[in-house]
Amino acid sequence: MMKSNAEFLDATSERECAFYTEYLLKNIRGASLKNLRGDTQIERVKKLNEELESLIKKNRAPHNFSSQMRSAFKSTQLPSQYFRWIDKKDERLCNWAWCYLKEKTKNNDTDADQKTITTNLLELLSEKAFSTERETAAERYVDVLNAFFGGEADAQQQEEILDQLKDKWQSIVTGISVINWVEENNPAQWHWAWSYLQNIIQRPLDLAWTPTNETEKKAAVIATIDLSDNVDRKALVIDKMKKAWSQKKFREKSSGKKPYSISMTLNTKQKLNALAEEKGMKINDMVEYLVRNEYKKRDFNE
Repeated sequence: MMKSNAEFLDATSERECAFYTEYLLKNIRGASLKNLRGDTQIERVKKLNEELESLIKKNRAPHNFSSQMRSAFKSTQLPSQYFRWIDKKDERLCNWAWCYLKEKTKNNDTDADQKTITTNLLELLSEKAFSTERETAAERYVDVLNAFFGGEADAQQQEEILDQLKDKWQSIVTGISVINWVEENNPAQWHWAWSYLQNIIQRPLDLAWTPTNETEKKAAVIATIDLSDNVDRKALVIDKMKKAWSQKKFREKSSGKKPYSISMTLNTKQKLNALAEEKGMKINDMVEYLVRNEYKKRDFNE
């Protein structure tokens, strides 16, 4: 008969695996260290489950001992109140923290023993927590918490990391120039600003992530600016972006045109580019040309 998933132990870090091993040996007579050895974390967790199952069958361990072990490990984690300053409703903070920690934990393939002696505490957080791209600040908030709870940092180290993170954020949150500039309900501006950041050739900024919709482009623009550590470079980019946007609006106002944002598949965009190139037109002129011609085919009165 198969056990339910709740009865199996799992470990997201070497720290958690080591805790279970020590807890089992300390609290259950008859548990054998030699039965728990393995070359990898996956093997050691497998041996833990096998040993625990054997002990339960011999009535040496209670049936709910795995739940007891999980609860005991949870009690070693940093209490939730230490994370309250990371407000999950603060989109800007959650997006920045996710991007910042993702970058700082990237490519940390060193083993657990090396990580425990590292001078960079951020390397003790779980890189796996950021392995999936996200589309909302709420999802990124959960990943940030998982980076702490699923990493190699103990409670004291987690607290130190949070203090570092909070100090870093205090130096960023006061920069509201781009926040005040981005318009609340203007997807066309968000689209333009994202394209502008992508097209910076000289000393480009590290882009926060690749947005999948117009709303995410607004968030990605803000996060990209927030992630820049060079204050002078950041100010210069914002200033140039504002001026370029003002010039764009002035030109469009002068020509009687207004910006509109439309979504299309990559395949459609490629076809539109090909048509525009064939006609020697700009993309927006090509769209107008196609609409006018299609309109005329229907014999509507202009």
